[in-house]
Amino acid sequence: MPNFNIIQKQNAWFDHFGATDDHHRDVKKNKTKKCTRQHVLISTILAVIVVIVLLTRIPLLQWNSTGITIIGTTGLSGNTTSQLFLPWGLAFDWSNALYITDQKNNRVQKVLMNMSTGSTVSGYGNGTGSSNLNGLIGPLGIIVDENSNIYVSDNGNYRVMYWPNSALSPSLFAGNGTAGSSMNQLNDAFGLAHDASSSAIYVADSVNNRIMRFFPSNSSGTLVAGGNGNGINNTQLSTPQAVYFDSLSNSLLIANTGAHNIVRWVLGASNWTLVAGSIDGSNGTSSTRLYSASDVTLDPMGNIYIVDRRNHRIQFFPVGESNGTTIAGRT
Repeated sequence: MPNFNIIQKQNAWFDHFGATDDHHRDVKKNKTKKCTRQHVLISTILAVIVVIVLLTRIPLLQWNSTGITIIGTTGLSGNTTSQLFLPWGLAFDWSNALYITDQKNNRVQKVLMNMSTGSTVSGYGNGTGSSNLNGLIGPLGIIVDENSNIYVSDNGNYRVMYWPNSALSPSLFAGNGTAGSSMNQLNDAFGLAHDASSSAIYVADSVNNRIMRFFPSNSSGTLVAGGNGNGINNTQLSTPQAVYFDSLSNSLLIANTGAHNIVRWVLGASNWTLVAGSIDGSNGTSSTRLYSASDVTLDPMGNIYIVDRRNHRIQFFPVGESNGTTIAGRT
């Protein structure tokens, strides 16, 4: 639906500059007082500039701040098909089916559109945690790729599991089931990101303060960000909990949770640049601050959305801006 206020403002500006009404002629005298071509051109250019300014200054994205529960019961945990217990990660497939890492139930639930119950697609439906091939313990990050293959960060088992579409059992994708800091190990794996062009999976390896990249059929990963100890310097990360791959800039957006900021790390670079939050590692509740940010994503226009976890809100940062707007929750 068009914004009629904007349209009215546009028409008013066009009228003012003579782009929609020839008011340069003195009708009473019926004498010609002609505009030069230069005058008309300048007026039109000014009108276009004003319209662009109006459009760029007035937000076009709007949200309903009241949420709708699609699965689970507010304040009540459980392990039935309609219940969840500390859900963490979300992902959609091509059909808009929703996948949820049901953390304390040690499972991944798939919820079809317009349904209020889910089916278990990874882990055991009764909530039992396990370290065997089909089990999970405290799953967190999840990716569903363009072919509906599923990747899950099996946090308590220090690994990432891979479920091919329609497969009966998963396979180990990254980590070896033992906490560690070698190139084939993980320690507290949180968020995942996927590069469809290379099939790479990026893992926020939180306790190791680093981001690792893994490819299919290769158990050893590559360090791509951090790995220089826990800290707030721009060559370090502090317990990162989420990562997002931005293909347009060939970079990673990282929820640098312990430093209360979001940073961008260009692949191949040795340091990050600040995107949102404080550069000195301090937390806060203002529109420019974050407190234990735990997830980050981009929309097609480059705007940033951040889970500002300990501030109990979702923050929206328009592209290129450092002031956020709360679109869900409340500080």
